[in-house]
Amino acid sequence: MPTPPKVMHLLVLGVLAITPRASAQNAFVVDEDGRPRLVQEIRNGCPEIDVDGKLQQASGQRFGLVKAPVYLPGFVDLPKFNVKTRHLEIIGSAARLNYEMEIHGVAKSDVSLKNCFFVLDLTSWKDRSVLFASMPNLEAGKEEDFDLNFKLQVPLEEGRYMVHIFSDGVELLHSKMPAAYLAVQKQKTDDFWSGRKTEFAAVPARRVPVIYPAELKANVLEGRVKVSCRINPRGEVVSAEVVECNHPAFSEPALAAVRQWKFDPAVKDRRLVESTEIVSLRIKPPEPKR
Repeated sequence: MPTPPKVMHLLVLGVLAITPRASAQNAFVVDEDGRPRLVQEIRNGCPEIDVDGKLQQASGQRFGLVKAPVYLPGFVDLPKFNVKTRHLEIIGSAARLNYEMEIHGVAKSDVSLKNCFFVLDLTSWKDRSVLFASMPNLEAGKEEDFDLNFKLQVPLEEGRYMVHIFSDGVELLHSKMPAAYLAVQKQKTDDFWSGRKTEFAAVPARRVPVIYPAELKANVLEGRVKVSCRINPRGEVVSAEVVECNHPAFSEPALAAVRQWKFDPAVKDRRLVESTEIVSLRIKPPEPKR
């Protein structure tokens, strides 16, 4: 299978509006004269944007993630994914530092996706950078190999990177999505393309745990709380109220946590819309100290 070119570009990531890391359906944008513009594809190692109906190379050097303006029904699976890093290169009798990351894998989608590209968001010390590369278009049900080689200017700290896959500038997968969240995203795609559903409720993307109330720590009571949340099209909780609770002491801790949650917003006619959702919480007492 064809593989994308191995020439990559290292650019400083200027944060425009980073959305929750657990959340999908972000858009990859470049700052063009103070205005975020959607990066629709990567061609010859360079980001391209739409200008008056035509794609042209972006001139900006600052990138970021913002919430996608519309829902893109699609899901990418990585049945094979391997990462290798190298920091010391031996050339004959000499050695030199050569920070490099190699990523080998296979991508698969149940639906056809075009203008696919790969973004590596990394942090080293206090610096954040982004690297990107084109990927093959994905045909429904067909596996595509990718073989990427990123030249780094600084050593990569273990665990301080994220992998993102985009189609037409909209994120379909990143490496920190929990398994349960991925299952929901796949089901949404299946339901949409099968015609079973075109409207979807908001999905929790980042949960903040509830702190067990101090006055009940000697108790073994498990909290059970239901909270009604109003969620805006950016996936933020704009209001919350307890609608059911098995003990008054759990109400405020539950609200304090849920107000910090982030969601993938509700979808109607492929638009991201405001919604009201009921979330159920189980608040377990802390483990006894030994």
